[in-house]
Amino acid sequence: MMNSSSTEIVTTQLPDLSKGIRGKSSIYVATNIREKSSNRGFTLVELLVGMVITSIFLVFAGSGLISILQNHRQTEAEVDQHIQLNRAADFIADDIREAKAASTTAPSGWIVPANYSAILYLTKPDDSTVAYYTFDTSSGSNWQGPQMIYRATASNSLGNPLVDRVSSASPGCSGSGTSGFEVSPSPLTPSNRSIRLCLLGDLPNGTTKLVQNTVTLRSNEVSSTP
Repeated sequence: MMNSSSTEIVTTQLPDLSKGIRGKSSIYVATNIREKSSNRGFTLVELLVGMVITSIFLVFAGSGLISILQNHRQTEAEVDQHIQLNRAADFIADDIREAKAASTTAPSGWIVPANYSAILYLTKPDDSTVAYYTFDTSSGSNWQGPQMIYRATASNSLGNPLVDRVSSASPGCSGSGTSGFEVSPSPLTPSNRSIRLCLLGDLPNGTTKLVQNTVTLRSNEVSSTP
């Protein structure tokens, strides 16, 4: 008897790897595209737009900085002129206090230099004379105008500069002198013991600064001291 055997054919369905491979491949490609897209540089148009915006910002920032610096320098110049005018007025006031007589008339034989205008003469306790002049800088000077004030201690001497930028406008003190520097009462004689001093200076911003003092001669007190 013949033994019969049956052969069982087992079939196993294998997974379709091609789909997985295709899926992974598509994911990789999409990721790679995103990476390339995120790592790309700026275009020429974008660079030009950025440069234009930066330039506009720098222009406005630079203009603002220049304006701030100019205003700062002008403020410093104005403060400096205020200080110089006050110092000059205080110096002249101290000179008047030390004098035994003050006048707007020159002592006998006193010569005023050419182009100078005499404003005030002071007689000191030792009988020496101090003269205050104004000088128009348009006549030739390295100082700032329109006028300068000079102090002289000798006849026909130019003296020493005291303060510049003295205005050519009147201080409005109704006194003797030239524009920018006046003393009152007018006329001023040796008998006057109280003197009003007015200085008008020009400021860099186009305005003026008025400095005025009322000074009393104290030479009698000084000369009577042993």
